[in-house]
Amino acid sequence: MIVIVKTFGSTELYPTNLATMRRTDIPDLISFLLILMFSYAAFSKLIAFNNYKIEMHRQPVPKWSVDYLIVLIPASELVTIAAMLFRKTRMIGFFSAAFLMLVFTVYVVLAMTGAFGKVPCACGGIINNLSWGQHLVFNLIFLSLSVYGVIINEKERRFIGK
Repeated sequence: MIVIVKTFGSTELYPTNLATMRRTDIPDLISFLLILMFSYAAFSKLIAFNNYKIEMHRQPVPKWSVDYLIVLIPASELVTIAAMLFRKTRMIGFFSAAFLMLVFTVYVVLAMTGAFGKVPCACGGIINNLSWGQHLVFNLIFLSLSVYGVIINEKERRFIGK
């Protein structure tokens, strides 16, 4: 079976059988998964923007930074998505995704250890319904994908010679 994914400038065919995947398909697949996750995260915040703002004002961050973070977080997610859409900027997207997922994962670990007291999740959508433990697993999976994307994308660039 083959999955068809349309990105800017090309239509990609992704085999769903990992054994038949080409070396270049793996970064494309990782990028696709990260685009889906960050799209869901960003747009769920933007669609329920008032709720997102309320939840952000409940976060244990300096009050002066909240209004900046309200804009910066979804904007960073959208920029990461945009970078992943194009092969020439995909490495930037992988680094951005890894950085964001690392920050979000550290935040979850701190919340789990009680460093902040009781903290509501300002994630949005169904991700908001995850327990902190489930959230940690979710974040670690996408952090791992991001880091693996950096590694394999660099190997692909060296292999192709670009």
